Amino acid sequence: MTKQKGLVATLAELEDFYKGEPAGDVIELMNQTNDILSDVQWMESNQSDGHLTRIRTGLPEVYWRRLYQGTPPSKSQWSQVKEQCGMLEARMELDLAEIELYGDKARAFRLSEALAFAESMRQKVARTLFYGDSNVNPDEFNGLAMRYPGKTSPHVLDAGGTGSKCTSAWLVCWGSNTCHGLYPKGSTGGLKNKDLGEYMTTDEAGRKFQCVGDLYTWRCGLAVRDWRAVVRLANIDSSKLMLRKGETGFVDLQALTVRAKNMMPENMRGQAVWYVNQDVLTALELQSTDAGNVHLTYGEYFASKSVPALHGRPIRQCDVITSTEKALA
Repeated sequence: MTKQKGLVATLAELEDFYKGEPAGDVIELMNQTNDILSDVQWMESNQSDGHLTRIRTGLPEVYWRRLYQGTPPSKSQWSQVKEQCGMLEARMELDLAEIELYGDKARAFRLSEALAFAESMRQKVARTLFYGDSNVNPDEFNGLAMRYPGKTSPHVLDAGGTGSKCTSAWLVCWGSNTCHGLYPKGSTGGLKNKDLGEYMTTDEAGRKFQCVGDLYTWRCGLAVRDWRAVVRLANIDSSKLMLRKGETGFVDLQALTVRAKNMMPENMRGQAVWYVNQDVLTALELQSTDAGNVHLTYGEYFASKSVPALHGRPIRQCDVITSTEKALA
């Protein structure tokens, strides 16, 4: 695959671009453990600290014309937005004396520690994709929740829950003109690992010892170029998800997801993916056993068999979506 300017690609596809660099192996490991990070399509930013993009806010006027009569000029309405990238970083230091204890298995031990760092960074990026808030933490990028913040916001459907035990289901269409991830101009996409070698460090009391170190960095952001490419089904009462049809307070996920799906334009809807946490996925599967419920099926997606699909769109489990969201006002 040849890298092209403006190209969007998943982490697995980006791995082909950077073969031979330290990031490659780590990217592959991450793809095995996280659904949304496997799906996000990433684009190189047009600036080193973010991405300057246009978001269309209105369509141009069009006219019926008669012979020998002109047509007035028109143009679309748009606004210019700069999406920010954040820099996630972690440093691993292992006592050289401990490494030496493992002998010829030292490399395997060091890799096992690296996996923990990769998993922690994976969870942090996934969480930020949903809940990132630069108003609270200026160093992180804004996630989806910041862009669909209220029950009266465009493309937010209220499931009726109240209090602080709510959750959300997300329908997202990834693409270069819809919603995609970002990485800074001139950098590489995905998690990057740098072996720092052997050096002197200090403990909490300031005493020195020899260690080996690794530096992990992941520079990324999120751009929503077309707000219609995302639908948030919000205020799902987590405490009532196990209720069955006919019981008071039953959350009819089938009816709600049909309404949410149809809020998205058809050309995007056919490529969209659902993201829910374990509680919602379990409730969807249990509700599918109700008589006459044929909305949930199982098919082959993402090179896996028996993947649940809702209204023809695959469902991806993403447990960074919490069941303790505060209900949207």
